[in-house]
Amino acid sequence: MSISALIVEDDICLNDLISLSLGEGYKIDKAFTVKQASELILEKKYDVVLLDYYLPDGVGIEISNLLKSQDTLPIIIFVSASDDLDIKMDAFNSGAIEWIDKTNFQPAILTHKIDFALKIKNSFDAIRQAEKSSNEVVFAAMSDSFVWGTTAKAIQSSLLSQNINSFINTIFKYFNDLDLIASIAINENQHLSFWDSPTDGATGMEEDLLKLAMQTGKRILSVGRRNFIQTENISFLVKNIPEDEIKKGQLLDVLAAFVECAESQLNALNKDKIKQLYFCKIESELNQIKKQMKNFTEETNKIHTEQSLIFFEVFSQLQLTDKEELNLTEVTERTLLKFEQMADSHLNIIASLDDVMQDFQKQLK
Repeated sequence: MSISALIVEDDICLNDLISLSLGEGYKIDKAFTVKQASELILEKKYDVVLLDYYLPDGVGIEISNLLKSQDTLPIIIFVSASDDLDIKMDAFNSGAIEWIDKTNFQPAILTHKIDFALKIKNSFDAIRQAEKSSNEVVFAAMSDSFVWGTTAKAIQSSLLSQNINSFINTIFKYFNDLDLIASIAINENQHLSFWDSPTDGATGMEEDLLKLAMQTGKRILSVGRRNFIQTENISFLVKNIPEDEIKKGQLLDVLAAFVECAESQLNALNKDKIKQLYFCKIESELNQIKKQMKNFTEETNKIHTEQSLIFFEVFSQLQLTDKEELNLTEVTERTLLKFEQMADSHLNIIASLDDVMQDFQKQLK
């Protein structure tokens, strides 16, 4: 594998000497000014850059500062005749690792220093890459743990939802915790509803997209930059899932798991709502029966009173013997007793209806 090198030296003879000193294994570019070197650096990446300090159009430190701004810093060695300590310190501060006196230039020393610097650089790069990989693994593990932990909490919250409103709030809180923007659609007892937030309905375009996505029957669907995750009765339209394939796959997996649990809870809420409506209907019917029974009881009591008065008037007008009056009195009392029994029976029915009503009211709570 060849080593790319840039030699920046305005002395043509020394430039050639340094180039020859490097020998085989090097792919060499030459520059004689700051301008030429800067143009080459902007076009190519170098493993080694050898710099003179004083150049016709500037100083070598301008080049080392330019290299310092790049993503990867090559090995920078100054080959200069200057003995100024401040100049040398500036060179090292700009990223140079070595300063060689060109008045006493020895090719063997140069190649030795470059070989040693390359070994150190390779070791450093390997350590830095290992550290980067380790950090990526740790970050991915932490991210994965956070996402699944957040999903587990959201699943628990959705299963504890007592009504559709709290259910919708749980879903949007989940998206917010994951820094996602989404619209949702749910099929609530054959009534399709759409939301952009817990309080706002979805826009016309989002609503149309959700309808079309639900019609496909696909569990996960991508349309441009939008992603749909859905079951039979719930659809999530997520608008900002990261483009990174690993992160995208992770989020689609957890959202698919969440929507399955949400579907189960939605079905339970739908059944519960039907039950509530059924109980309300029965409660209304029972109230109506109770009202009718009450009216009937009042009417029975009224007839009982009226009949008692009529019998009394009839007795006073008839000329009856004692025996006839006794017999008629017994018949009258039996008749009136029937009315009393009917009234009591109605009262018992009303009392029973009250008990039934209380049971239904408990079911409705």
